[in-house]
Amino acid sequence: MRKIVSILFILFYFAIVANAQTFDFNANCQHAYQSIFKLKIDEGLQILEKEKKENPKNQLVYFIENYADFLKLYINDNNTLYDNLLPKFSARIDKLKNGNKNSPFYLYTQADIHLQSALCKIKFGDNLSAVFEVKKAFTLLQENQQKFPTFKPTIKSLGLLHTIFGAIPDNYKFGAKLLGLKGSIDQGLKELNSVIQDSTFQFKEEAIIEYTLLLLHLQKNKTAAWNIINKAEIPLQDNLLNHFITATVASHTGKNDEVISILSKKPTDKSFYAFPLLDFILAKAKLNKLDSDAAAYIQKFLSNNKGRSYQKEAYQKLAWFYLVNDKPDLYKKYMQQILKVNAAPTDEDKAAQKEANQNYVPNANLLKARLLCDGAYYAKALEIINTIQPNKLTRSRDQVEYYYRKARIFDEQNNDTEAIKFYQQTIEKGAAYDYYFAANAALKLGNIFEQQKKKSNAIQYYKKAIDLDKDEYTNSINAEAKAGLNRLGN
Repeated sequence: MRKIVSILFILFYFAIVANAQTFDFNANCQHAYQSIFKLKIDEGLQILEKEKKENPKNQLVYFIENYADFLKLYINDNNTLYDNLLPKFSARIDKLKNGNKNSPFYLYTQADIHLQSALCKIKFGDNLSAVFEVKKAFTLLQENQQKFPTFKPTIKSLGLLHTIFGAIPDNYKFGAKLLGLKGSIDQGLKELNSVIQDSTFQFKEEAIIEYTLLLLHLQKNKTAAWNIINKAEIPLQDNLLNHFITATVASHTGKNDEVISILSKKPTDKSFYAFPLLDFILAKAKLNKLDSDAAAYIQKFLSNNKGRSYQKEAYQKLAWFYLVNDKPDLYKKYMQQILKVNAAPTDEDKAAQKEANQNYVPNANLLKARLLCDGAYYAKALEIINTIQPNKLTRSRDQVEYYYRKARIFDEQNNDTEAIKFYQQTIEKGAAYDYYFAANAALKLGNIFEQQKKKSNAIQYYKKAIDLDKDEYTNSINAEAKAGLNRLGN
């Protein structure tokens, strides 16, 4: 009898195993994942359909499939697309719950989809719901790390979250603590750095992208961020997403010519998911150089973009193009177009709206100096601004901006003495107004003093950056100042 029971148990066990849903990161899944991350999204989805037919019990296809919708929403922030795709995230999580609970992928895949959902919800303004998605993701990842402490995908995602939690502004820290969301920038970056050292890590390229962008935007380490890109750790070749990442890092590290070179060579065939923003990034780089064909790329973006973001900014940049080319009437025409666009999701869109509402034509030479400085053409920018006599500027905004632009040029040239002098003059002349120049000057002074190890001075100016009124870039200035205070333990 005992023997019969044993045989029945074995048969029952193998019946369960035979019917269990698995997580198999096999050749099909690897190929699909790579294609989706190149933005060959249709190709990747076709491979996943093949995998569903060949291995219907492989749950990993739903996890990789979600990357496709996540990237679509991040590239094309269209409300209709959001309403159509977001419910699929929850449906995939439900499918993943049927998988093998003894696999390290079981909790990890659910957590990462919750995290992707949170990032999409933040982008579309559903912030409260996003917080709960982050909480779910963090809880699942912590549980998975307890079960599988060396599983690198978990370490990757925890590294991302720990870094983000470390940059939470002070006024949100209490709520984050109540939710159990804790970490530090240093902790998260160390975790991400640990996994990208493994050449066999299946999500290494994804981790490198996260690590690079966090170094750039939270750690403010432009040199380290560019060095990673420059070492070709995320190769371009036929990878459209990597063209975007590389151009983004280049644009934030004063490498305007590299932006133009990278995006002028991007793949353009129809196997890639449409990414109109790349034309706009290229257009802005060309505008920074005062190139004559910048307008054509802005128009191309405006024709092809189906999302909410950057529409107002694009019309503003088109107006700027015509102003610096001595066509103020066309400047006025395209500034009026801004008022016809409803959404203003980004700080740049809000700044464009503000400029359109002001209904005056800016000083063309100040604008040229600004663009050239943004493109890291500092000698040319200084040459232009030195032609301006500040006592002949009639508008208060232009007067304050003159000192701010001069400070920015000297700052980028690493001339701290002159930069500090002109930033302080910007604050003196601009503190009584709500122009963003004084607040951003305080932020930049905080950066300089932090680099000089003058902690008390840095803290003073980071706090001033937050306290000063600002008509534009409020979110980004406050976030950067608070990140600076966090780095200094204040």
